[in-house]
Amino acid sequence: MAKRSILLPRRAVLKGLAAGAATAIARPAFAVPDTIKIGLVGPKTGPLALFYEEMSYAIEHFKKATGRSISINGAVHPVEFVVKDSQSNPNRASEVAQELILRDKVQILTTFATPETVNPVADQCELNGVPCVSSDDPIDAFFFGRHGDPKKGFEWTYNFFFSGAGINDTINGGWARLPTNKVVGVLWANDVDGRILARNVPPSLVKAGFKVVDPGRFDLPANNFSSEIEVFKSAGVEIVGASIPGPDFTVFFNQAAQQGFRPKGITAGKVAEFPQGVYPYADRAINFMTEVWWSKFHPYASGLTGQSSMEFAEEYEKAVGQQASMGLGFRHSLLEVAADTLKRSQKIDDPASIRDALRETDYKSIVGPVNFKTGPLPNCSEVKMPSAQWRKGRKWPLELVIVDNTAAPNIPVQSEPEVMKYS
Repeated sequence: MAKRSILLPRRAVLKGLAAGAATAIARPAFAVPDTIKIGLVGPKTGPLALFYEEMSYAIEHFKKATGRSISINGAVHPVEFVVKDSQSNPNRASEVAQELILRDKVQILTTFATPETVNPVADQCELNGVPCVSSDDPIDAFFFGRHGDPKKGFEWTYNFFFSGAGINDTINGGWARLPTNKVVGVLWANDVDGRILARNVPPSLVKAGFKVVDPGRFDLPANNFSSEIEVFKSAGVEIVGASIPGPDFTVFFNQAAQQGFRPKGITAGKVAEFPQGVYPYADRAINFMTEVWWSKFHPYASGLTGQSSMEFAEEYEKAVGQQASMGLGFRHSLLEVAADTLKRSQKIDDPASIRDALRETDYKSIVGPVNFKTGPLPNCSEVKMPSAQWRKGRKWPLELVIVDNTAAPNIPVQSEPEVMKYS
């Protein structure tokens, strides 16, 4: 007997599908944890772009190490980075910080690379009640450059880097070991860094036995340093301490050579911290002296990945094919501190909860301990540094060699300081 096909009315079929859908809807729903947005402002372009060199790698390294997620109170939250270019311009830094806060709704904002980037970003965060952590901004410039009151401090903004007194100890220690007459000529621009340095550094230099020759503030960009060079030559300057971007320092250095000014010691802040900053000068950069924020020789490991400084630097150099700078550790540590803060926050949708966790930070990063209660100013954590000089390298054209550890005795000295060499 043949089987008959049973045809159901279309209405019955639709009714059955609707019932099934209703059953599916009635099942319990499992909420997907909210995505955490970490805002980042840095100088991808412009005269401070050297500071951004390793940030992209640090972000990718962070994503790989964390699986693009952070666990908070047992819930695993996806992490998204929202990155903005300050274009090395303070006004632009302020604008993009507002975008991150008001439009992108980030939970925490990170920033780095001199007061020209950090301070306007931090000001926006303080104004809008958004947690902010920063580095690469000298503590004195971060605090007093924003009119901070040591009795009150700030509520939402926190910074870790070196202090004015700390870098004085670092640089003075290296300079003191050079055979010079201890007459120091300074190049400090009319910017936040320059004004803070001019106010805070000379007393420590004088106390350490140096004579300070300061021709005064000047606007950037600068295309002529002839008057400063003439002042230095007349005063018998044998050491130059500059804190100006690379293009401006190049003008000074070339004009000094043309005018026969040959200091025995040169510290080129905002230039000599980076391999890419000194490579253009080739052998002329041999024995440039600099503070060392971080290096592969520092005895610290990442609290996020467990990697030592040496392991992290060598991994970077192998992956990217270029020399690790002292900025690499700080790029990574900035993200480490942000992640540690978020992990300890109780409510990621409550800025005050994240702020409280940031305030209580006591973390071992790849650049050393970070604790915002240790100062020397409120909301700040100080990093101690040795001095180093650039020398002819074995693996790379020029390599840093640590020459004085007065301010950071736990980091071993590798060589004696040497005076500049001129052909």
